[in-house]
Amino acid sequence: MQFDEAVKLVVDKVPTEYPKHMLCYFAANAARGVVLPFTAGLCRTLAEIDSATPGYAAEMTDRLAGIAGTGEEQYEAVLQILAEVYVTQGVVAAASQGGAAAQVVHEPGPAGKKNPECEALIEGTWCAIEVKTPKLIAHARQRSSNPWQVTARVPRETTKDFQLTPPRDNPVKDFLVSAEAKFTAYEGHRADALRLLFIIWDDFCNEPISALLSPVSGLLTDQSFHRTAAGAAVVYPHVDGIAVIRHQHQLLRATREEPLADGVVDAIRFRHDGFPPKAFIQMPGGRPVPGDVLNALNLAPLHACLGAEYIPGEIIMWSGG
Repeated sequence: MQFDEAVKLVVDKVPTEYPKHMLCYFAANAARGVVLPFTAGLCRTLAEIDSATPGYAAEMTDRLAGIAGTGEEQYEAVLQILAEVYVTQGVVAAASQGGAAAQVVHEPGPAGKKNPECEALIEGTWCAIEVKTPKLIAHARQRSSNPWQVTARVPRETTKDFQLTPPRDNPVKDFLVSAEAKFTAYEGHRADALRLLFIIWDDFCNEPISALLSPVSGLLTDQSFHRTAAGAAVVYPHVDGIAVIRHQHQLLRATREEPLADGVVDAIRFRHDGFPPKAFIQMPGGRPVPGDVLNALNLAPLHACLGAEYIPGEIIMWSGG
């Protein structure tokens, strides 16, 4: 697919009148021949992915166009689809070449089942990728207004007198449960593929990292707050690793025509070799992911990621104006 064809898809499918769609401003400008930077990035990426897995651009444009109306709920639904496109672009770029196109399959697995976003042959290893994006807009407002924040479950008496923002660990738990179900069904399709969960957070990636790894209640620890009926920590044997990527705020900025942060030029292009790193967490008991696969996917092991945002914790006191 060519760039102009992707632009035509957006113009033909996304409503151009306010308030019929969250992206109507971009579609209306494109219809007049003014392709704004966000639209250009999206269409360039859709065309690139469609060349590897035909039909992708039309499907994703249909999904975007199907989010009718404006509002916070619609906005977050748009962001979730954009996050899928963002990650899929990175997978296509990383995929080994087989003939003229990267070896990538969109929504692989048994028909009629919920399948992962894509699978790809990367550095000689098949990888299945599932993408999850939490709703964070209301949470971010709360985070910015409260002086205290809890990023993992701690005893109630520890924080009962604080005005605080509670942890966003339930979505992380739900992401693991969903990925486990999808990858369990997918295993019969390609048993030897590595199975990776990508979580697209905002700039506060300590929140999902703490939800996963806090020694007090982390989901990947023996003290996990997610327990079986028998009282044991729930495990996720079909997930080999988790990528925590701080990028949702960049998608917000792009769709608001605000400057991107950290030297990012295009919010829909996955690879960015500067700060911040994309953290990879190897699942306990999961199959090891080779370093060359991580490099191709622009991921860094958590221990190699510098900064307080990459250290699991429990309680934060915010200060300053």
